This record gives sequence, structure tokens and C-alpha cells, in this order.
Amino acid sequence: MSTTDNKEVRKNIEATIDSFLRAYEDGREANDPSIINRVVTPDCTRQLLPASLCEALGVPPEFLMSNDLYEKLFADDLALGGVYNTTPRHLVIDVEARRAAVSTTGDFKYHDGEVIALEFAFTFYFNDDGTKISKAIEVADSNAVLKMAAKARAHAESSVSTASGKGAGAKNSDDIDLSETG
Repeated sequence: MSTTDNKEVRKNIEATIDSFLRAYEDGREANDPSIINRVVTPDCTRQLLPASLCEALGVPPEFLMSNDLYEKLFADDLALGGVYNTTPRHLVIDVEARRAAVSTTGDFKYHDGEVIALEFAFTFYFNDDGTKISKAIEVADSNAVLKMAAKARAHAESSVSTASGKGAGAKNSDDIDLSETG
């Protein structure tokens, strides 16, 4: 591959990562969860790490999320709030391997005003020209994700209690599967 080709692929990878990260905020602004999949291949998979977080959420560590599942989880998040202030840091690109890594910080702001600080580290695999992500590995801040899952569960339990006419203190442990919440 020529130096010119490498430069073009690098530019594509940088633009793809930027679009991927902006999709969390763009999806919130448009209230459109499909935006989350705008720069991924149709067969892209996402893996959440560390394994201890997966186990705490009730999913196996090797669990891979499809685009459809990730979009559903993102839609669930949008019902509660959204991502703001995403800041990428420490971007590393390996053009020849068609891979990149980046860490990010940001905030998840709930409609009720609560804010949870977020930190993630991503590893991306790209198609040949660097314009689409074919695999994303997401290493998440376990504390933040577990807080988000607990808040989602509380919201779901509250919604079920209200819909079924139960008192505010009533809870159903089967109302939500943590593997289905973001």
C-alpha cells in the first residue's frame, strides 16, 4: 500500500471514529436511536468489558451485541436521558491492521437532572477503506454502568408499578433483565 493510500485510510479512520463517538450525542439530539449504527457494518459486533462488569449485569463475558440489540439499548438510554460532552483522548491508529483505540470521557445526563460521569476505552476494527467499523470492543467504567443499570431498573419498576396500579414501594424482580439495559 502506498503512503498516499495509508494517509487516505488514516483520514477515513479518524473521521469514522469521530462520527461513531458523536453518534451518542447526535442520537440524543435527534431522539433517533438508529443514528448509533451509522458508521458500523451490518454485521458489526460490540463486546462490553471488563468481564466482571458483564457478570454483574448477568451476561457472559464473551457476549457479543448485534447492531439491533445495541440500538435497542441506546433507545432505552434515550428514554432516560442522554450523552453529553464526549471528549476523545489518546487516539492510536494502526492503518495496516485497520484497527484503532481511543479513550473517552463524557456525561450521561438524566431527564431528572442527575449526571453520571462516563469513561470508556474503545478498540475498533475497520473495513478495508476505514469508513466502517466491523467490531467494537468497549471497556466501560464499571461503577458508572452499574449506576446506569440500577437507575434503568428503578425506572422500569416504577413504570410497571404505576401501570399496574401497585403502590410506589412494590417491586417485581422479574420486571427487567439487566442484560437488556444500557
